[in-house]
Amino acid sequence: MRKPLLFTFLLAASFTQAQMTSSNEPTIGESSTLFVVDSFATNYSGTTGAGVTWDYSSIAGYNGLTQDVECLDPSADPNGTNFPGATKVLSVGDIKQFFTSSLSDRTSQGFYYTEATFGDIIVTYENDPSILCTYPFAQGGATVNDAYDGSLSMTFNSIPINEALTGTITASIDGEGTLLLPNSVSLSNVIRYYSEENASTTLPLVGAVDVIKTQYEYYDYANSNLPVFVHLTISILPSGGGIPITETSLVLSQEDGIFVGVEELNAFDFTVAPNPASDAITVFGEFEASATAQLLDASGRVINTFAVTNGQTIDVTNLNSGMYLLTINNAGQTTTKTVVKK
Repeated sequence: MRKPLLFTFLLAASFTQAQMTSSNEPTIGESSTLFVVDSFATNYSGTTGAGVTWDYSSIAGYNGLTQDVECLDPSADPNGTNFPGATKVLSVGDIKQFFTSSLSDRTSQGFYYTEATFGDIIVTYENDPSILCTYPFAQGGATVNDAYDGSLSMTFNSIPINEALTGTITASIDGEGTLLLPNSVSLSNVIRYYSEENASTTLPLVGAVDVIKTQYEYYDYANSNLPVFVHLTISILPSGGGIPITETSLVLSQEDGIFVGVEELNAFDFTVAPNPASDAITVFGEFEASATAQLLDASGRVINTFAVTNGQTIDVTNLNSGMYLLTINNAGQTTTKTVVKK
């Protein structure tokens, strides 16, 4: 593990703020249930610093769809043997971050997640783990920049692969302030943990790719050691940019949003046919040129994002059988419909 670069700034003596410490790190067995909310939600990447407000009060929801956030024992996880040094797992739905900790820092051994097409995508830092934070970790304090070295394992085009992977992480408490949630809930003295992991590897028939994991976790330490709001995206895309080969997004909230179904909002309508489908679906509707769509699995994770037009065909051949959600944002209105893959 390479020593992280720490950039420390002076804090005003009179300013009191929440911070990440070894004492409020989640312990094995702690859990909470959060609601899956609008996958199009902004991540407020530019809203940083002290005394800020993150306003998710009008965010849309998916009619009570939930995901668990838990701190688990790695030995009980089916993929735990891939992370032999880990002592804890922070589980956000199907996305699992394996780590160890001490009085001075928290260190990642890697993560894995379940993708609708490829199954489990396992990223391990077996050669050089990655520092996630240094204790105490507070807004205006240290920023961590660290390098990691390991491998990526997955099944691609029906071929099991295991490729070398190297990357860097940037992490900080990038904001402190008020988090506004639906149902008129206002949480003060919230801190936001931000991290971006940017790695390089290769895939057969594709070549060099980037694996980018961006995560925002909001903490209200007066009430819980687990995040009360999470905005997380994992993308695998051609090196240097382009259309993602796969992209998984998950936005979770302590409070449920307004259901975005057409019956509840009387928003614009669209049609999906055939439904159920075996190979492809076609979307019909009066869409603006800027309309975008997202296909989510039954757990609320985004598995595909694309521009959408009237009569557009979407290939679902490689998806597992089951229920999916098709969400379309058109001229500022969002509508969701259920799609069934046979």
